[in-house]
Amino acid sequence: MTEFDAFALAARQMEIDTDATKSIPGLLERKKERLSSSPHAFLRGSGPLFYEILAARPELAAGPAGDGWIVGDMHLENVGAYRDDAGEVVFGLNDFDDSTVGPLRYDVLRLSTSVLLASPGFQLTGPQGIALAGHAVASYLAARDGGAPPPTPACIAELIHTASSRSRQQLLDDRAPVKHGKRRFTRGDGRYRDLPPDIEARLPALLAAYVVALGSRAPSKAVAWKVEDAAFRVAGNGSLGVLRVALLVHDDTGEERLLELKACRDPAPAALFQAPPACVAQWTHPAQRCAAAARALCKEPPRHLAPVRVDELSFVGRTLFPQEDKLDLERMHAGAKLEELVGFIGYVLGAAHAHGLRAPPGAAPAARAWTGDEVGAVIDHAVALAGMLEAIYLAYVRRYP
Repeated sequence: MTEFDAFALAARQMEIDTDATKSIPGLLERKKERLSSSPHAFLRGSGPLFYEILAARPELAAGPAGDGWIVGDMHLENVGAYRDDAGEVVFGLNDFDDSTVGPLRYDVLRLSTSVLLASPGFQLTGPQGIALAGHAVASYLAARDGGAPPPTPACIAELIHTASSRSRQQLLDDRAPVKHGKRRFTRGDGRYRDLPPDIEARLPALLAAYVVALGSRAPSKAVAWKVEDAAFRVAGNGSLGVLRVALLVHDDTGEERLLELKACRDPAPAALFQAPPACVAQWTHPAQRCAAAARALCKEPPRHLAPVRVDELSFVGRTLFPQEDKLDLERMHAGAKLEELVGFIGYVLGAAHAHGLRAPPGAAPAARAWTGDEVGAVIDHAVALAGMLEAIYLAYVRRYP
């Protein structure tokens, strides 16, 4: 057993963040602010550290066998409403930056740890938090084994309804308002900054590559898209510092759209394991892995998501739609509604794993049913990790106020 040093691991997280944000002035302070808000926020923003801890403590990574596509950065806020390729507004997984092929139990372990760390914010006692984590795992297994979906919680139904009612005009006005007769991304409000000159010079090539990658899914006027404005979008928690190119484009009729190209990197689980060689052989660049994960894990993947590569740059491209929204977990409190929500998220993950089991070449045999002892061990490991991460969080806010 490796000796646990919360302050050393807090320093390691600061090292990771400093490296990730070094090219953008002021972004490190923003990342510190994000991580410092709660232990659960710290978990969300420290995916690589999570897997480094598991690599140093292999007993916590042990569990039932079975490989498939995994989310990699699974937690309670890695889900939301979005428009799929069929045009429907659905609720599901919405972030595939750290997705890869590996042991399914890692997603369940990270989700369980997320539930435990979020529990105090839901005004839950320790026993209630552990019971809620167990409920999430039970719902996950029910979905993975082909069980019927539970009723959609009211908060998710409301989220989908609200997202469905938004218009493209509202999205455009929020992200790129009209000033002095021209629509532009607003710099200086913390959300957008100027792009590096070398990236700005490659925008026409990146946009053309995205349209080609969309293929038959591209809108009819996509070949006529022209860049009206572009900016570096500052967003995310774990991905803060990753290059996100926000594009305002128009076609030859003047219709405007918002696009985003998000740079891809090695997945966080790479700190613990590598995907099987037969899987890696299918990916020529990181964005191809992320796009493949979205198709594998989601029965209805996000609309217009496609991998883009220009020279050494690898991006996941997508069209931004007004029908995208995340859960507001801060509004949730202990009670039946919370249990319904957490169980539903567990079910979403289980259904995604069941769907993804059909996709990866070279993966280990599909997961068998987990025994009660195996489920209990996953929860025990999540308890240990939640305690460690809370200690690291406290060391972090102590050392880096």
